[in-house]
Amino acid sequence: MEATITGEDDLAVGLSVIDNDDVEHLIELERDGEIYYHEQDGYPDESVNQTDEESERIRQARSFARYHVFVERGYDTVPPSENPVRIDAVRQAINEMDRAEFEELFGDLYQQLEFEEGSGTSPAMTVPSGATDPCIYCKNIYLGIDPLETDLGTQLASKHDLDVTKSAAEIDLADVSEHELESWGEFSGEFAAQAADSGLNLSDAAYIDETSDLYVKYPDGAQLAVVDDHLAPAARDPDTVIELLPIDPQDLEYFKSFMDHYLRCQIRDSFVEMGVHPPEEFQVIGMGRFMAARGYDYIDFYPEFHNPNAEAFH
Repeated sequence: MEATITGEDDLAVGLSVIDNDDVEHLIELERDGEIYYHEQDGYPDESVNQTDEESERIRQARSFARYHVFVERGYDTVPPSENPVRIDAVRQAINEMDRAEFEELFGDLYQQLEFEEGSGTSPAMTVPSGATDPCIYCKNIYLGIDPLETDLGTQLASKHDLDVTKSAAEIDLADVSEHELESWGEFSGEFAAQAADSGLNLSDAAYIDETSDLYVKYPDGAQLAVVDDHLAPAARDPDTVIELLPIDPQDLEYFKSFMDHYLRCQIRDSFVEMGVHPPEEFQVIGMGRFMAARGYDYIDFYPEFHNPNAEAFH
């Protein structure tokens, strides 16, 4: 995949994207990632006339366009839970946790998986009657970024007129105006993009701000359906969504190391879905995002990255 920014104004960015079949896509998107123009002449225009592979090439071009603008301009154009930089920040933050902190945040998920495998004495939740068997156990993960921990963060916070006289972890969101929240969102996107470009270790600044309650999803056609209604509406999109089919979590130390591998698989999925070969540390085999795994089953040009017995990177 190749991309060139062809134009930009205060609202939008235009790009030329060359996909892996050498088809050019002319794409224009707003700074929030909304694509309002997309033209190409290599595939049928109507989705009903496209093969699965042609539809996937078009989706790859759109995903790569968003990521390219995110990296080159720092705009928050990539959906957080599909952004490999944000997912990696979650992974690094989890790796920095001690056993007690990890258990506090993920103990309910561990307990539920342990019960499903027959070694636990009680579930963490009652599976809703509408869920399929096996269902997918999920948690939304929300990052916090403390600008005081890095020079880059302090510089960008000043650029966005953010008060960094105290740690971001100490800020009460109830006291933050809508304009300040928007500024924090812009800051987070630019910080993540520049941190990735400079090789900054995000564990120095990122932390898990909060997680959702445990809930379940199940496959419903081409989508995943949520069958719980107890989740409180979130003020922002999650930075990562954990989606796990029942596995044997063994013990907490093993489960913590498993989460590292699982999130590497999610990061792999993010790169693959934009038509990019993942960096070496994310060339791993195993289940990541559930819908990405379905794509590996149905799209002919994808190796079986989710199959533990596959040799997809050889």
